[in-house]
Amino acid sequence: MLINLALSDIALACGGELIGSDHTVSAVVTDTRKIVSGCVFIALRGERFDGHDYVAQAVRDGAVGVVSEQALDVPAYVKVLNTTLAYGAIARLIREAFKGPVVCITGSNGKTTVKDWLAQSLAGRSVLKTRANLNNQIGLPQTLLELEAHHDVAVIEAGTSFSGEIALLAKIAVPDVVILTNANGSHFEGLGSLEGIAKEKGELISGSSPEAAIILNSDDVYFDYWCGLAAGRTIYSFGFTKAASLYASDVSLSAEFSEATFHYHGEVLPVFIAGAGLHQIANGMAVVLAMLVIGIDFKIAVGALATPVLVSGRLERLETKNGALLINDCYNASPTSVEAAIDVLAMQLVDETWLILGALGELGDQQDEIHRGLGLYAKNKGISCLICVGPIAAVAGIAFRSKGGNAIFCNTHNEAATVVRQLDKKHAILVKGSRSAKMENVIEALNN
Repeated sequence: MLINLALSDIALACGGELIGSDHTVSAVVTDTRKIVSGCVFIALRGERFDGHDYVAQAVRDGAVGVVSEQALDVPAYVKVLNTTLAYGAIARLIREAFKGPVVCITGSNGKTTVKDWLAQSLAGRSVLKTRANLNNQIGLPQTLLELEAHHDVAVIEAGTSFSGEIALLAKIAVPDVVILTNANGSHFEGLGSLEGIAKEKGELISGSSPEAAIILNSDDVYFDYWCGLAAGRTIYSFGFTKAASLYASDVSLSAEFSEATFHYHGEVLPVFIAGAGLHQIANGMAVVLAMLVIGIDFKIAVGALATPVLVSGRLERLETKNGALLINDCYNASPTSVEAAIDVLAMQLVDETWLILGALGELGDQQDEIHRGLGLYAKNKGISCLICVGPIAAVAGIAFRSKGGNAIFCNTHNEAATVVRQLDKKHAILVKGSRSAKMENVIEALNN
């Protein structure tokens, strides 16, 4: 942890009450398996657990204080109304002590790729980044609490599943640089509409530092709306038209990489992007702009895109035992990311392209319409066969078959894996679906 805190500091930051003696704490812990001597234990509540049940164990194992929503029989604790909000307030204290830039990334698609690509591109700097998908009210504070004196930059991912969550995260992180990749239909169930999604993502702009740099996708329909939220902050834009601060031209897409020309304030450079698909060029432009804001030379920033970003489950290129190309894109899915993955599948230099599709989640009453559209999209892109896992994904298969496509309907992941197990090097297989669909089980079945 970057600085030590007193329990009285925590009480003040959380609007809580310190009961018992004051102590200096050197760590903030939410899991009793990670208790260290001198720490403070935060009694978080979840759907399936209640940290208050483990308070006695935490104190016995070395915690010098507890943050709690209820009265406790322990030597020292901070009584608060909500321990989740208190956790964020404590992380805010650490963030305020950090003198380097805090970069926060949100958007419906691309935020994890941009986060990892940016972090690996900041060569020579000590970077703290969000691990995996720890991007919510628990994960974001947990990440910031890992800040240490040696860190130069923090690269933080901010996700959302309900209206108001991004505003809460922005209040904790107070970003110096905001990257908003795009807005599309990935959270209809929680946010109601595309407009609701755009407004939710925009809260990261509103909650950023007054001097923050705001990096936006100029091709997104909500670009002008987000610019209006900037309120005097400096805006940098990326896109595929000359209206953007950084724009790409002469785009060439291949099965495993992309090429383009980047234009920025009169400078023109050829770019090799170690990733397939137009969306990866957009992600790369966002990364380059962030590097420019941090103070890195344009040529060096562009050159960093030649190093592939390896995100497990993000267009990860594998091979089946029979030699077929297996594209693992199971990390998560939204309608736009499925279309982008289908585009990449269609580029592969093979005889046949097969898509194994699981259900997309959080789509609300647009669920069937969106899956139907994905089936038609796959057929229009020339995909050879669509394998649907489960009844929701089957809607896509019905649409695919209605246009003359070969659709196969499966009930389980193992069944889908069995269908493609004998495919060889003349085939490419894409596995895609929301996290809730657990499509990684198909990958595991094919590897066994």
